[in-house]
Parts: sequence; C-alpha cells; structure tokens
Amino acid sequence: MNARQRLFFCPAGLSFAAVAAAGLLAACGGGGGGSSPSGPLTITTTPVLAGSALVYAITLPNGYNDASIVTYRTADVASGLGYATGGLACGAGVDYIAVPAGSVTITRSGTVNITTCPNASFEPNEQLVLVVDWQGGSTRNPGLIVNTVAGGLNDTGSSQCLDASGALVACTAATALAGQDGSTGRDTTAVSNGGSDGRLGFAFTASGGCVTDHVTGLVWDSSAESAGTVATAEANVAAANTAARCGASDWRLPTTAELLSLVDAGLSSGARIDPTFADTPANGFWTAEPYAGDTRASWLVDFSSGAVAFDTATNPLAKAFSSRLVRGTADTPACDADVATLVTNSNATVTDSRLGLMWQQCAEGLSGAGCATGTATVYGTYAAALSRAAAVNADPAGAGRGHSDWRVPNRNELASLVNRRCEAPAIQRTPFPGTPSASFWTATPAFAGFAWYVDFTDGSIGPGGTTGDRVLRLVRGGQ
Repeated sequence: MNARQRLFFCPAGLSFAAVAAAGLLAACGGGGGGSSPSGPLTITTTPVLAGSALVYAITLPNGYNDASIVTYRTADVASGLGYATGGLACGAGVDYIAVPAGSVTITRSGTVNITTCPNASFEPNEQLVLVVDWQGGSTRNPGLIVNTVAGGLNDTGSSQCLDASGALVACTAATALAGQDGSTGRDTTAVSNGGSDGRLGFAFTASGGCVTDHVTGLVWDSSAESAGTVATAEANVAAANTAARCGASDWRLPTTAELLSLVDAGLSSGARIDPTFADTPANGFWTAEPYAGDTRASWLVDFSSGAVAFDTATNPLAKAFSSRLVRGTADTPACDADVATLVTNSNATVTDSRLGLMWQQCAEGLSGAGCATGTATVYGTYAAALSRAAAVNADPAGAGRGHSDWRVPNRNELASLVNRRCEAPAIQRTPFPGTPSASFWTATPAFAGFAWYVDFTDGSIGPGGTTGDRVLRLVRGGQ
C-alpha cells in the first residue's frame, strides 16, 4: 500500500493505537508537530472565461499543518441548458476535461486546475462541480464557465439593489432583498465586467464611426441623428446605405429589443447609454416596429429614462426624437409564427436556444395543458415576487421542474419575450399559452421605491412602484 492509499484508508475506523502501531501516524495527520484539524476544508473558486483554467483553491483546516493528500473528481451537475458537460477532449458538446480521479498534496493550501474548452458558438454560462474527498468527508464545490461568443443578451447595467424599505443600497446579503438583477449576470462577474471596453458588463469596440457590441454581435452607428418622424428615420437609413457608412450598405432601424439592449439602467442622469456612444441625446429613439394596436404609431426607446413606449409616427407634437442605425440579423417573427429557437419541453418549460434562457411556460399560478388551470398569481410587492423564486428553488422536484436556480428575470430578459406584432397578449402564444395581458415583475430596480416592469398587454416597459399588483414568470440560464 503506498502513501496515498494509506492516507485514503486512514479514516476507515482504525483506532489511534492501531494507526500508531502500523507506523501510519504521520500519514493520517498526526506527528510531525501537527495538530488536530479544527474545521472543514475551505474550497473557493471564481468564474472563468471558456477556454481558461478553472482554479479551485483548497485550504486545510486551522491547526492542521502536516502534508496531506486530497483526492478529487469532476462531475456534471446535470444535463441541458446551463450545465457543463465533461469529456476526454475538447470538441463538440464538451465544455471541460473531466477528471474521474485525481489527487493533490497540500501542506497548508493548494490548487486544483480544471481545463475548460473554448466556445465554438454562443452558449449560456454553465455550471460544473468539483467533488473533494478528505479524511472520510466529501464536499461538492460549484464552478462556472462564462460564455465568450457573441449572441446573448446584454445585462442591464443595474449594479444596486433595493432594500425592504425601497432604498437603493449595495447588493449585499445584509441589506438587500435577495435575487435582484444587481447581484447576478455579466455585470457582477469579474471576468466579464472589466470596464476597459464598457461600463460593467457592456463590451464595445468603437472604430471608424461604428461600434461593435461583443455581447450581442450587433454593429451600431456611433452617431445619433435627429429624426422627428419615422419617415425621417427611414431616410437616415437610406442615406447611410447610399454612403456605405463604415463600408456597409445593410443598415436598418433596430428592433425595440435591440435598441433596449443599449440602455444602461444603472445610470441616473443624462442619456442612459454607455459613454462609448458619446453625445447621445437624452430623448426617444425610433425603432423599426409599428404599434400593433394602431399602425399609425411606432415604438420608441427613451434614453432619458430607459422606458419603452409608442408615439404617432408623424410626431404631430414635434417632440425631439432621434434615430440610431444598426447592422445584423433582426429577429422579428410574425405573431404566433412557429419560432424554431423556442422549444417547448416536456416538463412545462420553454428553452430559448438563441439567448440561452429557459422559462417557466406558465405564469406563476397557472398550470396544465395550455396553462388553463388556476389563476395567475398577483404579487403585491417586489419582495413577494423575489421570494417566490426562492420558494420554487426550494422545491426542485415539484415547482422547480427539476431545477433549483430559477430567478425573476431582469428587464432585458423579460423584454425578449415580447412580440410587438401581437397584442393582448404581446407574446408568442403557442409556446407561452394563457399569458395574461398584464404587467409582469422584473428583478431590475429603476430607482428608489421603483422597479422595472414589462406589460404584456402591448409590450410597453416602464418603472413601477415596488408595491403594486403584477404577475410573474421565472427564468434560468443566461450569461
């Protein structure tokens, strides 16, 4: 039996006398000036970009100073969206190199490195687990691989949370309501919010009058142009294509969701947009989408507040409106069209493969075929909506549909479900049947005492008080 094997079998019931007689005292943690451990192992890790080493730091308990061999192995948390898959080598469908059995010798502390695989295409962030065995005990330690390929959603820029009184505070467990936007997503992950390319989780590169968004993959005109009417905005598109701005001739007006992705909800004054887009006026910007209830009106995103509303396309009140052009493939399915990227699962969830999100198919309170059983639960406060996510996660085999990482969606995530070609409700009704024409909670604070909502009656988005009757649909996954 070698030293590693002796250490591994020490906790199997040998008495101190038997261990000493066998000459194994030092290997089992005694002798050599060491002392008895006064607690469990401490194991920490931080998220890493796909293709980097995921490093687990392991520290022995206080008072344990002798060399010790720790054994470990990797494990998939589960299969499906949001979970990493191990394999023997990087390739299709493999997110990290699996380690069936490994060991490391630690005197006081040491590290275990797990090789993660580069993303070949967009994936949501994915979890895996390192199982560590020591002195007869076993612990499971989660790790996170962060997507590196464009195709997902921008985070909102929200970095503060609301407390029970409605005040904006730091997103800490001691003060903030749990489960808010400011404590999750790209904005909170060190490897994706360095700040050199944009505030928090935004990632932009400006070149030659154009700005590339490395999260969504879209390319934007860096300039905002005055556009009092939709016709003027469309003329701005034609002029840009004629001039081959930035060498391209496929400029267009953005969809509402695309334009909303530029809004920085964490800013409290001026135009709510990253400083990469200098000189952006704090006013409404036209989108390419007419209002389904009256096609004489079109949707705008207001960069003075971040709200989404519609206005008459001819702007008879002569309000100050603008346009900003974009390049890239638009996602504008017809109302109730079959959307290949929205897949209805057998457990009453819907996977959005385009954005790496999984949704509860029914609004909370509804269930069954067509979400026709029950009544949509109305949550009278922001805190109550956040608490519902925690309750669902506490019941993974039931309400959790096999998962325990559900959350209230942030503003951009919930807005991604809006189809403005539909009305009452403004959503694809085949994958999301029974959706109430009502205002839904998001996890994104707006300002003190207010949180953002998305109204699925028509698709409008605005700030509402943290006390107010709204319904709820939960999400998991994303980046």
